Amino acid sequence: MQESKQDRRVKKTKKILKQALARLLLEKDLKDITVKELTTIADVNRGTFYLHYKDVYDLYEQLENETLNEFNKIIRKHTEKNPQGIPLLAVLDAVEFLNKNAEICLAILRTNDNDFLSRLIEMNKPVDKNAWQALFGKEYEGYYEYCYSYITSGCVGLIRSWFMGGRKEPPKKIALLAEKLMSVSISSDAGKYFTG
Repeated sequence: MQESKQDRRVKKTKKILKQALARLLLEKDLKDITVKELTTIADVNRGTFYLHYKDVYDLYEQLENETLNEFNKIIRKHTEKNPQGIPLLAVLDAVEFLNKNAEICLAILRTNDNDFLSRLIEMNKPVDKNAWQALFGKEYEGYYEYCYSYITSGCVGLIRSWFMGGRKEPPKKIALLAEKLMSVSISSDAGKYFTG
């Protein structure tokens, strides 16, 4: 019982530090954030910070990795259930996750936009011919990498615009729009024009 109470305390402390880092990253660059400033905002002493992290960069790296892993769990959960592409529910869950973690996602995008998005895209890329065919169909064979690049770039652009526009539309509308645009792009009708 005592151990689980301690585990909860550690989780809470780490969460507070990550939230403080995210807030600071919306105002300044990672290189300009000090442990003293971070711990003051989090109301945690420096000794506690150093129990969990080597420095601010270590905290940032763990924050970025945890966000990526959580996002990928959502996508994998749905693709394992339905290998025939990414269903609307997966897109909705992904957009809702991004919305729920908006401050952290914005901080990461502001700090490390290209690397973070590249890792996100790469981690969810199909791994074999069957997975590629399930996602795009046979008519695009030989061009799967291009199709994937096109679809993911469009989704990233859509999400980025939504975030930068203040996330005015509800996540469900953005998920429906993303799913519709992906479906139209990889529909069999589009494939006929491509191969015809």
